[in-house]
Amino acid sequence: MPRLGIFSDTHIGRNIPRVVGDARRKAFRHAFHQAIDIFLREKVDYVIHGGDLFEKRSMTPEDAVFVKEELYRLAKNIPHIKIIAVRGNHDGSPHSSSLDYVTHPLAEYFIVLGDKTLKEEKENYVDDNLCITAMGYHPYAKTKFKEISSIIKESWEGGAPRILLLHNYIDGVHDIPPSAPDHSIINPKEIEKLKPDIVIAGHQHEPIGVRKTGGISYILPGSTEAVDLAEEGPFGVHILELDGHKIDSYRFVGIEPLHEIRNEVLSPDKPMPLEWFAEKCLNRLEELASGLSRDAIVRMQVKGVAVTSSIFPELDIQDKVDEIRRKYPRLIHVEIIESLKPIIGDKGETKPGGGIRIREIFEELGGEALELIDEVSLTLDERASEKTGILRESDREEFVERWVKIFLQKVREE
Repeated sequence: MPRLGIFSDTHIGRNIPRVVGDARRKAFRHAFHQAIDIFLREKVDYVIHGGDLFEKRSMTPEDAVFVKEELYRLAKNIPHIKIIAVRGNHDGSPHSSSLDYVTHPLAEYFIVLGDKTLKEEKENYVDDNLCITAMGYHPYAKTKFKEISSIIKESWEGGAPRILLLHNYIDGVHDIPPSAPDHSIINPKEIEKLKPDIVIAGHQHEPIGVRKTGGISYILPGSTEAVDLAEEGPFGVHILELDGHKIDSYRFVGIEPLHEIRNEVLSPDKPMPLEWFAEKCLNRLEELASGLSRDAIVRMQVKGVAVTSSIFPELDIQDKVDEIRRKYPRLIHVEIIESLKPIIGDKGETKPGGGIRIREIFEELGGEALELIDEVSLTLDERASEKTGILRESDREEFVERWVKIFLQKVREE
């Protein structure tokens, strides 16, 4: 009876918020190390990663070495193990993937699936216990999945259980955020046509576990650490045992995070003076800090209606927050999110959503253009000048050439 260890969205190298970047980077490594410990303890036969192994396609050498050593530690202690991963959106593109830094011809235990499938090339991992195929992340997943479904169908070989590995949202399966564009969401009816036994899908950070729909078991493992401070968790890994084509047992095993993350909300049900918000916020923060038994990050939302003469009310308490942090060293970071409205009414207020999203402008150019937008965004995060916010000319040249090719192709088609 094969035993599978499943995890996803480990985001190795993430250092946001940057003011405590080193601490956050350590937290994601800590979670990954704990995940490997769990898989060793459970003596799994396979490990499946649902994408976003790294935070960025160009990680530090230390991040790449760390992941290689952890995966080798797993393979050294369980010699027959196979570790199978799919590329997520944070891992880069099919042309430039961070997973290329981890793969090696001699490391036969680590297998990346999904990018050849995007090129309509047959690709799978198959043995007597299971058959796995995948589709790497694609910004235009709705149509792309339909285009390559015949290749996925050809990839099912033998009589072993069929597992499909994805890193895109699936309609009716994931808890999809409102901001997710429709073209990036896979239609579950297209998945049902392929008749997989199990679908493992990353991309969502909150763990859901097993969801069944259309006769298919969907496993949404979530992340191993809070990628955004607002995420509540718990976070961890999943242990799955198969009995033929069915799930015999399924368990979630939580990971103890390196740092405690506390999310607090201060929101009175009636208008209050601005001073009241400031005082309550500081009192609650000190109360939390005084009871800490380990290093912690506090994220506090302050929202409501403030009685004030200012059109844009602000608490202006940063100096006092810093005093509390100095008093309680275990409080390593405080994030105050202010969403206060003045009692003076609608004057001076602006309506959100008036901007134009760049993705909407370039949708007609197709998936290649949307992939390029993602690559530009990642490169800006990594290499943009702190003063100007733009890339150096040498970094821009490649993108300019690729944009020109896309536009010329569109002109020729029309």
